[in-house]
Amino acid sequence: MKKDLNIIDLISEKHIILRREVEDRWAASEEEDISHTEAFLLARISMGKISIAEVARQANISRQAMFKCAKKLEVRGYLEFVINESNNKYMQLTDKGIDYCKKSKDLKEELEKEISDVIGKEKVEIIKELLNKNWIIK
Repeated sequence: MKKDLNIIDLISEKHIILRREVEDRWAASEEEDISHTEAFLLARISMGKISIAEVARQANISRQAMFKCAKKLEVRGYLEFVINESNNKYMQLTDKGIDYCKKSKDLKEELEKEISDVIGKEKVEIIKELLNKNWIIK
């Protein structure tokens, strides 16, 4: 029973449900499937330059697995590898990748609005405020 779960497990359970809902809505509205790992990589690239090793660490998968994911997205036209003037290699979104990130953001905003309609906008704002706080004190 979910009432027996602690806050960590409740957040984890809700995250799984919400992530699956976004992925299902994407699959229903678009021709091309994007896996959870691919979506994670594209989202991280959209936030700015990031290495494959760092994204792999955040996703808790091997660098090799993330590189394979990136290469698949490159072949499908979502990202490209670029070498800058310092001879460093990084990934950047193509127009197709930028379009995916925008559509994904729109889906998430639509789902957030539906959640607001159910639990109330004020509660959604409180949840967001609480999730943005640093809870771990070291």
